[in-house]
Amino acid sequence: MKILLSAIPFDNGQSGISVYIREIVKALEEQGHKLTLIVEDDGAKEFDRFELIRIKKRRALFSMLYSLFILPWRINWKKFDFCIMLAANRRVFCRYPIFTIAVVHDLSQYHVPVKYDRFRMFYIKNILPYYVRKAQKVVAISQSTKNDLIKYWHIAEEKITVVYCGFTPPAAMTRGKLKQILYISRIEHPGKNHLNLLKGFELLPENLREEYTLVMPGAAWNGAETVFEYAKKSPCAEKFNFTGFVDFGKLPELYAQSSMYIFPSNFEGFGLSLLEAMYAGLPCACSNNSSLGELGDGAAELFDPSSPQAIAGAMQKILEKPDYQKLLIQKGKEKSANFSWRNTAKGLVDVFQSKQAIIFGVSFFRGTMTEALEKIDNLIKSRQNHHVAFINAHCLNIAYKDSRYKEVLNTCSEVFADGIGAKIGAKILGYKVEENVNGTDMFPLLAQKPYRIYLFGGAPKVAEKALEKARAIGGDAVFVGCADGFFKEKSEEEVFAELKALKPDLVLVALGVPKQELWINEHLQDFPNCTAVGVGGLLDFVSGRIPRAPLWMRKCNIEWCYRLYNEPIRLFKRYIIGNPLFIARVFLYKSWRRK
Repeated sequence: MKILLSAIPFDNGQSGISVYIREIVKALEEQGHKLTLIVEDDGAKEFDRFELIRIKKRRALFSMLYSLFILPWRINWKKFDFCIMLAANRRVFCRYPIFTIAVVHDLSQYHVPVKYDRFRMFYIKNILPYYVRKAQKVVAISQSTKNDLIKYWHIAEEKITVVYCGFTPPAAMTRGKLKQILYISRIEHPGKNHLNLLKGFELLPENLREEYTLVMPGAAWNGAETVFEYAKKSPCAEKFNFTGFVDFGKLPELYAQSSMYIFPSNFEGFGLSLLEAMYAGLPCACSNNSSLGELGDGAAELFDPSSPQAIAGAMQKILEKPDYQKLLIQKGKEKSANFSWRNTAKGLVDVFQSKQAIIFGVSFFRGTMTEALEKIDNLIKSRQNHHVAFINAHCLNIAYKDSRYKEVLNTCSEVFADGIGAKIGAKILGYKVEENVNGTDMFPLLAQKPYRIYLFGGAPKVAEKALEKARAIGGDAVFVGCADGFFKEKSEEEVFAELKALKPDLVLVALGVPKQELWINEHLQDFPNCTAVGVGGLLDFVSGRIPRAPLWMRKCNIEWCYRLYNEPIRLFKRYIIGNPLFIARVFLYKSWRRK
């Protein structure tokens, strides 16, 4: 696929975000995607093997404004399948003409309020949230970040997908351990919490203070002078080793030489070095907050980062208990095995390929008929019970008020968009529905597949007539039986007994909405390992009881006009009142999502 990647800011390759950008680009390249990168001067040399949209590196204020208001108009969006903003908590666009995934690493500014000046805090709290919400999908790199996006930026939960970071396993080293405690992080106060770590080291028993050295590689950032000044005056000053920035290639040696790893940060969107240390076989201790609590749970000693006493206690517990060290090493290796950059890159692509849109909290597929048929084929091959539904504006109007119906739709294996209403509603919300995937057009295509199909629903005799017409279509499908939806000819028990005997692949259930979805959901466990599809009035059309609109009307997406003409009394409320009501509700929903 052709992917546009926003790789700004790159921070001269010396931050966690720059590691994320570098590794995601590498993983997407290895997976065969064609990449175009938006880079500033500091990233141009790093990524010169790709097609670049290069912009001049500016001061933070001008970079933010340029990225927001000018850059989006320089891009030929039609060249790309979709876009990924790899650091949307730093830079965003004012417009997203194609499907765009905004990756948010953390909202640490809400947890460390003195991290930035007033202008940047205004930008983070007022401008970024508005334009991130405009993106078609938001990716959080941890559950902690997702929770913050909901709480602080008020992004709808269903719009956020968690795709965890990977990490690059450090090279194996066999050098002997030195008596040192390791913490790899830029020196940033108070966010990275070096001050409490130094105080915690001072509280260790005398024998441990004399035996161990605290090694802290990292470039100096905001507030570093406060940390250096404290360390210089500390009675343990000779035990503190600030090495400066260390290239990734030198990290394996640091891990191999260390006795344990500690990560006392006040807040992290994701702790890459914690996973690296686990993989390298170090017993680890980390803060019990943010993503560190997620990563360290069950695999590291957790502590309160605001308490030097708690930090000292965690270090002492690990250093003095060899058996506990072995347990943490084992658990850490097991934990780190779950994370890779390959999985992260695939997860980002899957967010696009899932092709899901969301209206009123109902998630549905927005792709093509061909893709929908492939999905149904995969469900049938699984030989398990599945529920498939179609939704249109009328269905969504019902789901808007009926929480039970909405809940059932969201438990379906697949939900497909049927009709112009769903397409318009999705477009208002920033999604593109590629094709009208309705049951009536899908039916003759299913008839060409080698499926065993059972027809259930409609008035007495309608199902029989539909079965007769279906068998006359000609194709590879075998239509094995039918029953009416009023249970006049067969009881419910008899219908399920027949299904068990006939073993169909597909059961097309035509009871109307929301009745058919509720009925399928209630009886799903009773179906004989098949896929049940709610098809509304399909059997009326197949049987010929209700004529379909001419092909030209269907292509123009005005089939509803033909149906209204044929059944004005029954459909007046659904179309004349329901359609405008649906559009109004979509705009209200859009406004609510932003707020």
